[in-house]
Amino acid sequence: MAEQLYTVHAFSNAPEHAPTRGGVYIITDMTEAQVEALKAREAEEHPGRWLRVEAQG
Repeated sequence: MAEQLYTVHAFSNAPEHAPTRGGVYIITDMTEAQVEALKAREAEEHPGRWLRVEAQG
């Protein structure tokens, strides 16, 4: 069975992201380990951002 993949949307209330309705970036085809690493990095480097993680398929 293939590993579950995820899509991650990052958001921010920072004014520079207003034109994209708060969207900062979207990453597709991430594994669970990659998602967890990204969550940890974002919490450390950009605590004002939040992530929405969606399972693909």
